[in-house]
Amino acid sequence: MKKVIVLGAFFAPFIASAQIAQGASTVPGLIAFLKDALSTATVLILAAAVVYFLWNVFGFVMAAGDSDKRAEKQSGIIYGVIGIAVMVSIWGLVNFLTSSAKLDTTTRTAPSLSL
Repeated sequence: MKKVIVLGAFFAPFIASAQIAQGASTVPGLIAFLKDALSTATVLILAAAVVYFLWNVFGFVMAAGDSDKRAEKQSGIIYGVIGIAVMVSIWGLVNFLTSSAKLDTTTRTAPSLSL
């Protein structure tokens, strides 16, 4: 059942007859489109890690009397901090290497969905 949902979500634009914007029909346009999609995915994953961390902090505070629950939430807090630190560190390292190698850092916008 999960495979059907994942495949349905993946092929939803094709089923809806959606099309890629004109600029993405070329190889550089496609690369820019994928770069923007990965940037958006990175922000969403980082936001999910922050929500996970805050959820565990809230659960830790709410489980004041139960030591087993507190230990479980404490490990979640530690994993959340480690995850956020790793993501921010890699993001900073990539930005440092990009700027030190003087690569193209032009911000590109996502293609418009208007007709």
